Amino acid sequence: MLKLLTKATILLSLTATMAFAYQAIRLNVSEGETKERNDAFNGILEVDLEDAGFTPKDVHPGIEYYYRLFYGTKLDKKGKPNPKFKEDYVENLHNLGFITISNEETMLPLLLKEPKLGGFAPLNYLIYKKISETKTYVGTLTPQAMLDIVGAKDEEVRAGFTEMIDALSEVTDEGMGGEVEYIEIEKLNDKTMMEFEIPFDRGDDILDAKFDFMDKFEKAFEDEDYIIAGKRDFHEYWMDNELEQDRFDAYWVYSLCHFTFSYTVFNVWERPELGVSAPCSMYMYVEKDKNVLHVGMPSVNNWITFGHITDPEQLKFIKAMDVKIREIMISLGAKEI
Repeated sequence: MLKLLTKATILLSLTATMAFAYQAIRLNVSEGETKERNDAFNGILEVDLEDAGFTPKDVHPGIEYYYRLFYGTKLDKKGKPNPKFKEDYVENLHNLGFITISNEETMLPLLLKEPKLGGFAPLNYLIYKKISETKTYVGTLTPQAMLDIVGAKDEEVRAGFTEMIDALSEVTDEGMGGEVEYIEIEKLNDKTMMEFEIPFDRGDDILDAKFDFMDKFEKAFEDEDYIIAGKRDFHEYWMDNELEQDRFDAYWVYSLCHFTFSYTVFNVWERPELGVSAPCSMYMYVEKDKNVLHVGMPSVNNWITFGHITDPEQLKFIKAMDVKIREIMISLGAKEI
């Protein structure tokens, strides 16, 4: 059972008269020296996550260091001019870490009923600390928000997924101490997902066809300055561990990151709490004996809602990401559904 903790609500850029009820982001907030807090967090990664059934595969600590390296240094490591250097570079983060985690075994029956949950499998386990604060924040989107974003209706799926995320919250609270705070919203967007279908020629070997598409996909996104921050092949895991299922011939998930986008939102705008949605999980699957590749991911426009963003330039900047992703997918032969 979760310990009873004080629940506070973070209200971001809102009028005092506006009421909220939907808890979208859950954060454990603790005071203390950065090293002490990082050591506590590392203890969770090294021991407690496994107890909760999660495996961290793609661990990305110290992102603020890479922001400085990419955009805050005039010369690269070879002493040559850094083409990415920004004259207006700012630094507002003392610590920022993304850890993509998942529980492949627990997710199997959930994905069989609701494949779109791959939009949060793996999910990002976030830690951050602003330079201006003495607090360290650790958390994720709430299970309700994740389930509602993908449109999961099945009660068993909702209960199983919620239980899994609650186990993560419990080890977070025990490991970090602190208090639990929620970022609340009025409601989710009407359209919370981007979904595509792509004709999939299985050929003589579906693995060859899958790897061929993966090569094209990765090149297309990397050419547009995206980083493939991780990959999880659920189908491969299930086969290696003799976990039977009769729905998918392939199921894998990419973790996508656009570094300039993340630097701007998390560092320049000082909105690192939105990192619970990054890297973005894009799932891909082929059903048994079918010739269609299904692709989907949570819309980046959800960030507008989570952050209560109203600034016109910021709105334009965020909305451009969904547009770019659609363009890349269409270039790969996808049709949005």
